[in-house]
Amino acid sequence: MKRTLSTVLAAAVLITPLSFVTAPAALAAPAAVKTATELPAPKPGFRVYPYLTNSAQNTMDLTWISELNTAGTVTVTGPGIGGGKGKSASNKVVLTSSPVYLERSEYTEKELNQSISGLEKGSWLKSNSNYRHKVTVDGLKAGKEYQYTVVQDGVEFKGSFKTAPSATAWENFRVIAVSDSETEPYGRTEHREWELNPSNSYTPGSLERPGAGSDWANKFGNTTRYGEFTLKYPLNQDTAMQENMKHVAAADPDLMMITGDLTQGSGYQPAWDEFFGYVAGVHGTLASSTPLITALGNWETYAALNGGYGSATDKSPAVISRAKFHDYFDRVGDPENPQYKGSYYRTDHGPLTILTLDSTNGRPDENVGKFTTYPVFSGNDTNLTSANLSTDTQGEFTFDQYVASYLKIFPGSTAAEVDQPNMDKDSEQWAWAEEQLADARARDQIVMVQFHHAAYSNGVHGTPPNHAYPDNQSGTAMRAYTPMFEKYGVSTVISGHDEMFERSWVDEDGDGKGFHSYDVGVAADGLRGEQLIKNDEGEYVPHRFNTHSEWSASADEPETWATDSNGVVQLQDGGLHYGHLQIDVKRTGQTAELVMTPVYLFPVLDKDYNLMETERRVYNDVVTVKIDQNGEPLARG
Repeated sequence: MKRTLSTVLAAAVLITPLSFVTAPAALAAPAAVKTATELPAPKPGFRVYPYLTNSAQNTMDLTWISELNTAGTVTVTGPGIGGGKGKSASNKVVLTSSPVYLERSEYTEKELNQSISGLEKGSWLKSNSNYRHKVTVDGLKAGKEYQYTVVQDGVEFKGSFKTAPSATAWENFRVIAVSDSETEPYGRTEHREWELNPSNSYTPGSLERPGAGSDWANKFGNTTRYGEFTLKYPLNQDTAMQENMKHVAAADPDLMMITGDLTQGSGYQPAWDEFFGYVAGVHGTLASSTPLITALGNWETYAALNGGYGSATDKSPAVISRAKFHDYFDRVGDPENPQYKGSYYRTDHGPLTILTLDSTNGRPDENVGKFTTYPVFSGNDTNLTSANLSTDTQGEFTFDQYVASYLKIFPGSTAAEVDQPNMDKDSEQWAWAEEQLADARARDQIVMVQFHHAAYSNGVHGTPPNHAYPDNQSGTAMRAYTPMFEKYGVSTVISGHDEMFERSWVDEDGDGKGFHSYDVGVAADGLRGEQLIKNDEGEYVPHRFNTHSEWSASADEPETWATDSNGVVQLQDGGLHYGHLQIDVKRTGQTAELVMTPVYLFPVLDKDYNLMETERRVYNDVVTVKIDQNGEPLARG
C-alpha cells in the first residue's frame, strides 16, 4: 500500500525551508570563511523530519530533530488506539515530546572552517542546534496502517506507517537492503572510481570504454586503479543517493535495512546532515513511512576530519563517533547488557526475524604487521581453517585503547559500561545471538541476519589480516558465526563494506540448507570490483579468495558499449552500478519463499553525457529461496 506524506506550514508561522536547494544551485561564488557566529540562526520546525525505528506489531518509535528547545506533539489515528477501559474508542492519541539536546552534534571548529572544492564555503552548514524528540506510540494493532501528524513550533508534518503483521496473518511484504551510503557534503561533487573487471570486461561485439582524453574522462574525471587508467562514474555520490532512495521509495518497502557505513564518518556532523537530507529531509522522506533497521560499520567509529580513528595515544574520536550514532538511533537491544545501547538487536516483522549484529570489534585484537595472532597463509579460502581463522575486523585501534578513551570521554564510568561489544564465542553478543536464533526457530520464523563486514567477499576486504595479501578491516572473522547460522536455519545474511554487489552461497556442513551471503555496499559511495593481484607475468588478475562466490556485478555482468545515433559512445547495459537488494517475502500456502532481486540504477545520458534519468534494471541473478512450514530454507535442488 502506498503512503502519502506532506509537510504543511501552519498559517501563523512563515518559515524559510532549511537549505531546500538542489546541489547544482548551491554552487555559487566563493564566500568569506564562516564562523560559528555566521551560522544560520536556529529555526522553528524540523531540522530532520520524523523517521521510524523499533517497528513491531504493537509499537512504533517516531524520532525527529528540531533546532529549538520546544516540545512537539504527535497525533496518531488508526485502529485500536485512544480507547481503553472507561474511555470511548476514539482511534486517536496525542503525545508530547521531551526535547533532548544533542551536544555531540554541534559543529567542531574544523567543520566550521572546512573548505570543499566545488562548493561555496560553509554552504552545507545549518544552525548549531540539535534537539532530539523521540515518541513511542504503543497500543497499536498488528498489520494496520496509521496516520500521524507531528507539530513542531507550529510546523506540521503529516505521514503514515504500517505496523508489523502477526506471524500468522500475512500475505507478502517487501524489505530493501543497502549499505555504504557514506554521505558527506563532498559527495555533491565527487565522482567515484568505476572499476572494470579485467577477466570479463565486455560482451562480444562491444566497443571498449572511452579512454584518456575522451569526452567522458574530461567530463567526469579518471583515476588510477591497480596501475591502470580507470574512468570515474557519471553520477556523483549525491545524485547516486538521491536516485537510489527515489527508486527505493517507488518500490514501497515495509522495512529498510542499512547495514553500516551510513555516513563518511559518524563523528563528522555535516555527514549526518547529508544523510538525513536523503531519508527524512530535503531530498526525500522514505524513513518517515518505512522503518529503518541500521547496523554499525567501521565508519560509525570514524570521525573524518575530527581525528579519524584517533591517534596512537587517544582513540576518543572513535568513542564520540559511536556515541553520535546512538544519539540518532536509540535502539531496544539486549536487556541483559544495556551498556551496548542497541548495537545488536532483534526486529520481528510477521514471520520474519532480522538479527542485527555489531561486527566492529573482535578479540584478540589484530593489526597487519603488528598484532596478527594467527599463522600467515596464502591462496583462497580452501586453506582457511579454525586454526588460522582471524578474529578481528578492526586493525585501526585495540579494544583496550577504546576502553581507555571511553573512560576519558565519560568520566565516572567503568570498563563494564563500555558500549562496544565483542563478537567472539565468549562475548555477550554471541550468547544473545544464539538465544535469539533458538527462539526464532522455536517460533518457526524465517531468519535473516545483517552486519557490516562481509564474511564472504572477493573484494579488497575479503582477505584476513594474516593472509599473504592482508587486509586490516577484513570481515572474514565473522565466519565464526557460520555454524550457528546453519544450525538454526538462517536463510540470508546481508552485509556491505567492500562497496561491491556480490552473492555467495554458504553450506559448510554440506546438507544443502545453507544461506546466501550478500555484499550490498553499492548505496552511493565507491564502485569497486574484485581484489586484483599480480600474476607471474606481472598482470593484474582477480584474486578470488572467496570460493563461495556465485555471482557479482563485477565478475558476471560485462559491459556493452555502442555508438548511438549521435555518434556518441554510450553504455548500453551491464557493469557495476549503484543499487540495492529487494527482498520479497511471499506466502505460499503453509510455506513461503524469499525472492531476492539485485536492482541497479542505469544512468541514461544525452549526447553531451548529461544525466537524463536513471532506469531501474535488474541484474541476472534473481534468487528464490523456498521456505518450509518451520521457517527453514529447503535444500537446494
